Amino acid sequence: MPRFLIVLTIAGATLIATAGPAAASNGPYVGQGYDASSYQCMNGVPVALDPAFTSFGIIRVTGGRPFTVDSCRQALWSQAALGTSAPSLYVNVAYSGAYGHMVSGFCLTATSPEGYGGRYLQAYRIGCAESDFAFGQIATGAVTPAAWWLDVETGNSWSSSDRVLNQAAIDGAADRLKFRSGAAVGVYSYARAWNQITSGPGFAPASASGSWVAGDCTTFSTGLLAWLRQSGNTSSGADADYAC
Repeated sequence: MPRFLIVLTIAGATLIATAGPAAASNGPYVGQGYDASSYQCMNGVPVALDPAFTSFGIIRVTGGRPFTVDSCRQALWSQAALGTSAPSLYVNVAYSGAYGHMVSGFCLTATSPEGYGGRYLQAYRIGCAESDFAFGQIATGAVTPAAWWLDVETGNSWSSSDRVLNQAAIDGAADRLKFRSGAAVGVYSYARAWNQITSGPGFAPASASGSWVAGDCTTFSTGLLAWLRQSGNTSSGADADYAC
């Protein structure tokens, strides 16, 4: 089903809204799986997988905030790569001007295909740097992740006065992950958080394709297909996830 792109330029920033039906699609996923972080490890060793939830596994690379690392990421990735059909990774993203000093390398001079300028371009570069950092913190070996996910939640720092800064950071993170990984990129969030952080369902990062929703398969963004939903836990204590 075709989507229609609307581009609005405000004060040097480009807001991108996509209109059209939020059709359900599993993306690279079928069945039921899990997502895990260091909470599913004991002394650096992952707890055993629930055999009923091994269609896919989504592993946290960062430690809950940008520019931090999950202490069990590598062991959890090895477990998912060996024990599930569609191992994937997720990273925490946020916007704060204080992260500006973390921008380096490619991201220091990155330009925005979405057209962000001025301080919005700096926010874009911060998101770019968040993904660059996370990408360098995991060795995936011979297994290619089925997807990389951006975790967008209110527990991290965001601008409350200018949500375009938040949009720019999310776009920067998605663009950089897509470029570096070559894999599909999706966004984990839920309607209340997405509305508060980005201004509502009309925004979708240009390089992202799917949504992973806390709750049911109702996507929080009209520009993202509902790929996964998160609900409950597996017998091993990980979050349980289901293909939409």
